[in-house]
Amino acid sequence: MRFTRKSASTTALALLLATAVSACSGGSGSGSGAGGAAKGAVDKQAKVTLGWAEPVDTLNPATTGNRDVGPIDANIFDTLVWLTPDFKVTPDLATKWTVSPDAKTYTFTLREDVKFHDGTAFDAAAVVSNINYMTNKSTQSNISLGLLGPCTKATATAKYTVKIECTAGYAPLLAQLGEPYMGMQSPAAIQKYGKDLGLHPVGTGAFEFVSYQPNQSVVLKRNEAYNWAPAAVKHTGPPDIAQLTFQIVPSSQARVTQFQSGQSDFMQETPGIFWNTLGKTGRYTSIQFPITGMGIFAPINAGSFPTNDPAVRKAIMYAVDKAGAIKVADAGVFAPSNTPLQKGMVGYDSSLEGMYSYDPAKAESTLQAAGWTKNNGIYEKGGKRLTLNITAIASVPEYPLIAQAIQGYLRKVGMDAKVSQQAVPAWLASNIKGNMSLTPLQYIAVDPDALHLWFLPGQYFNWSHYTNPTLTSLINQGQKETDPAKRQTIYSQAQKIIMEQAVLMPIHENVDLVMTSKKLTGLTYSGGGFEYFGAASMTK
Repeated sequence: MRFTRKSASTTALALLLATAVSACSGGSGSGSGAGGAAKGAVDKQAKVTLGWAEPVDTLNPATTGNRDVGPIDANIFDTLVWLTPDFKVTPDLATKWTVSPDAKTYTFTLREDVKFHDGTAFDAAAVVSNINYMTNKSTQSNISLGLLGPCTKATATAKYTVKIECTAGYAPLLAQLGEPYMGMQSPAAIQKYGKDLGLHPVGTGAFEFVSYQPNQSVVLKRNEAYNWAPAAVKHTGPPDIAQLTFQIVPSSQARVTQFQSGQSDFMQETPGIFWNTLGKTGRYTSIQFPITGMGIFAPINAGSFPTNDPAVRKAIMYAVDKAGAIKVADAGVFAPSNTPLQKGMVGYDSSLEGMYSYDPAKAESTLQAAGWTKNNGIYEKGGKRLTLNITAIASVPEYPLIAQAIQGYLRKVGMDAKVSQQAVPAWLASNIKGNMSLTPLQYIAVDPDALHLWFLPGQYFNWSHYTNPTLTSLINQGQKETDPAKRQTIYSQAQKIIMEQAVLMPIHENVDLVMTSKKLTGLTYSGGGFEYFGAASMTK
């Protein structure tokens, strides 16, 4: 979920993230743990510096609208459950749970040995305080409120038992409780710091907060008392690493230079061209962190001319060579994407992969069959030229490059495509008002219910401006259905409608390219692609 790695001003906005990430077709790290084998003794006093790509809006998990804050918070805060990279829900602060058949009531049994960094105890009352805090209008929660969905009431039924109730069946809740935006915060800290809580984060996690310098760094230290790591990460006791410094370096070139010079041990979002060249040196460990959800894609506006014509939308799908566009924009390091939900997600349907293969001739024949004719090399109909407006966030280098590559392919088949690079506020306004034909972005999720934000009536992110009663019914069914096989069928049917109507163009898979020192091993990540350092170590 998430739209940009900048802060978001509304709850809905925080559910989308459109910042480019670097992905690749090679390297290691496809599982929950990654890192090359290193020789030597573990350095228990290791201070690890990470070249981090985006600034922090706030370290408060309940109010951040920033995807890149997720991994930082994952190391400060624990969640009720731990979500593995393959979306298996496993124990974390909760040891076990039950879900009612109608998916309206979730009951959790909690660990009894956990303390927050301020020394206060974690128990059911603390969970209730956190849910109340997230749902309080004055908090202005972002991602966390959306993850709760209709499940906004929590009750402590015993000291270490908590019940969360939903006003409607909501199957996605259990997995979504494992996202770092659902991190449990100290109720004492919530009360003490109020609106400044994001500057004083207090969790139960493997690392404690030390300092935050805006646009410069976040420093964390080892939680010496930590003895409740989720079993799935296969590490017991406090972290081996003594300190983490997230060095904020938005410039890709500067981040690469910092890493090559040894000033950092870890580089996030490695640009594709450097991923290729540095990976070949053999000096570093290359890790791919899959970022799950809908990948990099472009909603196509079905509400305005000329893309209100299904033939135009389908022609766009046939006209674009995704592999070629990826080569232009990202040195060819991404794998093309061909379905709305990415591989590994519940609902992914491989049968949809070949629906729109690259076929310029078919793009033109599709237009011609719908009554479009060429005039001076550009198609027109009813006296109107087929002119497309591709919007792109100017501050994210990958998006204008993708937009320009798409523009080139569309022009080759007779569509007058134009690219409009915009600042985020203008870009949002264009998408909401429908003053665009298509726009590249990304969306991160751990559940296929992500589709409801894009295709249900009245949703903020229905930027395709398309609704369909059958599609709406399927998505509503998917929210309530708990049977995995039935959910698979529901979301396969939903995606088929989306693809048949050509209201969304998948572009490429979403993967964060990470490079690390060979001394750094044991790096793990949770479902959604959030790096976790509690089980990592540095050798001397």
